[in-house]
Amino acid sequence: MSPNRMDAIFAKIAEETTKFQLGDEEIWRKLYDPLYPEPPQNVTVIRDERYGPSDRNLLDVFVPHGNESNRPVMMYVHGGGFFSGDKLWTEQVYSNIGWFFAQRGIITVVINHRLVPHVEYPGGADDIQLAREWVFNHISSTKYGCGSVDKVILFGHSSGGAHIAMNLYAAGDPERASQLPISPPLAGVIYLSVPFWYDRTKPMRQKTIRSYYGSDAEDVWGPKSALGLFERLPDDSPLLNSQKIPVYLGSVEWEVPETIDATMKFFNAYRSRSKPSGTLPVFHVLKRHNHLSNILSIGTEDTVQGDHLVGFIRSCVGLQGGNK
Repeated sequence: MSPNRMDAIFAKIAEETTKFQLGDEEIWRKLYDPLYPEPPQNVTVIRDERYGPSDRNLLDVFVPHGNESNRPVMMYVHGGGFFSGDKLWTEQVYSNIGWFFAQRGIITVVINHRLVPHVEYPGGADDIQLAREWVFNHISSTKYGCGSVDKVILFGHSSGGAHIAMNLYAAGDPERASQLPISPPLAGVIYLSVPFWYDRTKPMRQKTIRSYYGSDAEDVWGPKSALGLFERLPDDSPLLNSQKIPVYLGSVEWEVPETIDATMKFFNAYRSRSKPSGTLPVFHVLKRHNHLSNILSIGTEDTVQGDHLVGFIRSCVGLQGGNK
């Protein structure tokens, strides 16, 4: 990759600053397309495994070569504003996520989930639960790389992270069926540029909120948002314990206002409820990037974002000085 090409992308990001409109995602994706290498030869990809009844309940598994057992597992959930996105946006995106982490010994599962207007709350969270259960039931087999069900990390970008949060924090909604606090097991969670809360004055967001939650009235969707559910978790929830379930909260230098506002709300909510008292999530701001370029950069020669995430995953599962 030419340094001049990467510098040109960074210059474009700085020129656009925090502006990110519907349709801009294709502009950034096309800028990154030439930066991906050929698919690696040391990773096997198993496509379109079914994890649930919906047409979109499909996932891909990226399996590192070798004979290791009890490998860490990372499940990635794409963004797209609740109404768009696909695990195969192109042949390279989001396979770039799978290739990158699998080359570092981490079995990677990249999933699709239902999209608005074909799903309503808590359907996105239900899809996450089904995918987690598929991982729990299958990932330890030789076919999928002999993964450890006790070393599973969830990774969500943008609305994908919101679906993960609404799955994990389901106990904050008294109308949802109670389950074991953390089932299947979880070793950590990564939230990257996630709308834990919404700006309902944005026309597209307003439309999406109405479709997903049945109303754009804040008193209706607020308690069911990722932040609202977290704030209403029972005090004894293990999800509040930073030592049991480490949390990586990521943002970027040029983040859209709605998302960074929501991220800071979640950061403060976590700090106010965390155990041990006052402990913080891992918090990282990626310099020179915007809401989408952080994800697109993974798998290119710009390894800063990917390396940070690999370090966090390894700390969660007891590798390279981790605490588990």
